[in-house]
Amino acid sequence: MPISYDPIAANRKKRPVEALPPPPKYHSSFGWIRHMLFGRALPSSRLAHEKLSNLLALPIFSSDALSSNAYATEAILGILLISRGGTASLHIALPIAIGISILLAIVVLSYRQIIFAYPDGGGAYPVSRDNLGTNASLVAGASLLIDYVLTVATSVAAGAAAIVTMVGAMAAAGTPHMAGLLVLLNDHLAIVCIFSILVITLGNLRGVRETGWWFATPTYVFILSLICTIIAGCIGMATHASYLHTAVQIGHTINSTNVGASVIGWYMIFQAFSQGCTALTGVEAISNTVPLFRKPQDKNAAATMMWMGILAIIMFVGLTFLTGQFGIHDHLDQSKSDYQSVIGQVANLAWPPLMHWMFFVLQISTALVLILAANTAFAGFPQLASMLAQDNFLPRQLANIGDRLAFSNGIVLLAVAASALIWVFQGIVDDLLSLYAIGVFTSFTLAQTGMVLRWNRMRTPGWQTSLVFNLLGAIATGFVTAIIAFSKFADGKAIQGVHFGKYQPHYGAWLVIVLVPIMVWMFKKIHTHYKEMSAELSVVGFVPVVPKHNVVLVLVPRVHRGIVQALNYARLVSEDVRGVYVSTSAERTAEIKKEWEEWAGDIPLVIMESPFRSLIRPLLLYIDAVQKERTDDYVTVVLPEIVASKSWHRLLHNQAAPLLRMYLSSRKDVIVTSVRYFLEH
Repeated sequence: MPISYDPIAANRKKRPVEALPPPPKYHSSFGWIRHMLFGRALPSSRLAHEKLSNLLALPIFSSDALSSNAYATEAILGILLISRGGTASLHIALPIAIGISILLAIVVLSYRQIIFAYPDGGGAYPVSRDNLGTNASLVAGASLLIDYVLTVATSVAAGAAAIVTMVGAMAAAGTPHMAGLLVLLNDHLAIVCIFSILVITLGNLRGVRETGWWFATPTYVFILSLICTIIAGCIGMATHASYLHTAVQIGHTINSTNVGASVIGWYMIFQAFSQGCTALTGVEAISNTVPLFRKPQDKNAAATMMWMGILAIIMFVGLTFLTGQFGIHDHLDQSKSDYQSVIGQVANLAWPPLMHWMFFVLQISTALVLILAANTAFAGFPQLASMLAQDNFLPRQLANIGDRLAFSNGIVLLAVAASALIWVFQGIVDDLLSLYAIGVFTSFTLAQTGMVLRWNRMRTPGWQTSLVFNLLGAIATGFVTAIIAFSKFADGKAIQGVHFGKYQPHYGAWLVIVLVPIMVWMFKKIHTHYKEMSAELSVVGFVPVVPKHNVVLVLVPRVHRGIVQALNYARLVSEDVRGVYVSTSAERTAEIKKEWEEWAGDIPLVIMESPFRSLIRPLLLYIDAVQKERTDDYVTVVLPEIVASKSWHRLLHNQAAPLLRMYLSSRKDVIVTSVRYFLEH
């Protein structure tokens, strides 16, 4: 056959962007609403266009690590203030922050090695799976999944706290109606948090690129405004600004009365260190989501991680330094109406009166980025859950990609779990922080240990340098994991009876450590089920038993056109067709018999009496009787259904068919078929 040249087709092939197919048409109100909320469905060919540039990847995958500056310093102060040294122990906060920053730098450098070694993403889970075995990988996976849920809950709760701080400052300045709004926010903090999670969930269900533009602006505004605040505070102290005089004097007084570690207690120092390690949460997110970067994916992801580490260290150390210089130690009780976050107090002092509007810029951007920082978890949790599902350790539905090329089931699961956590803890940040960090540091340690074994085994070019980075990371994170685990188990006993506002003993902090083995057990049970199911469904050596007979039962509510159509279908399926009518009235049964003789021909009608007007039980009893007639039969139950032309018309009709399908779904050798009759008006 000769080949003809089509110039139109040739030009079409040169188009740089593939034309999208027409959007699907939705014939129901629900479909239209779904289309408006989540956007049009995207074809699989668009997956490559959904990859992110470094400019968008930084706010999406680093917002958690960067925004943790808003509560990490405050978490350190909360522990130091309840120590025996009291306010005199606050000078320890800066050395602790520096130590945590060194740890952060080590983790960032070591995770860069993971990015290059595992460009398919997944972070600690695939590293542990390939180098430490299944059990270690499941511990890493469980730890990370828990940490992602805590990330969403804590970030959103901290964002709500920033809003409360801003409203409180406006109420103190005498702004009308702010006092009432402050009370309203404090009384309904959990509802505010859950609503924020709902908004973020909807954004993520719309797809990756659209979510990126949602989050880029507030994240960059937060970074710039916080760095500018740190610079402004340092300049104010260097120039001995009059508006900082009182604050600096308080700071000097506190620093001049500092006490040694023996007075504070090493346990409290370790406790403060473990609480401050929340600054490292979210660091691993970039290594988990490398496939979402543009090519070259590994180099772009590594560069983004390096920038994230640099910015996080600058903001964390700078904010902690100013906290000590300004002597901030009051108004940290979130349960009281005069609560002010540390970052809010620093911003309130750092800016001169003429530029005090920057306080509101920082507070608004802090609130937004903390709420939106949950997006880091919304990117990492579904990706990790998908990998576990592909390995048959989680339900396979979590591996499915939705209409918008996102793991929709994982996104919804994360939103539900985080909302439940918020409701239990009523959106109080410090209560949530007490559960934090142990999961992520467990995964850090497993990932670094796995990489050490990998480099020692493979010995690829440059393996010695990579091994040093990962060995240093494994030692550092392992030591910190031990500290955090000890402090979490001891939490409540060591400081029992000591109360400083919201900093009260948290007896449930150890629950996260207990939850990890429970999740590992669950993963194994799921895997066992899939393994047994696969063996049972295998066709290797299988000799099928062919049923010799098929009894078709047509459920008859009354005789109408839909029933006649169902009978015609049943005749095509089998020669043994029976109508089944459940009788609740003798008069109505007589009418049905008469109509049946006219329209059903030679098909018998079985009448089941139902004195208690039940439809389900008589039908099930008759199916049992039919199955006892022959053991090699199939029983096909035909459900005639009327489909109205308008959606609201469907509410006017009996919906017995879905209920019957539910009851019959677990019956062996019973097939349920719906034969629909569509109304035209």
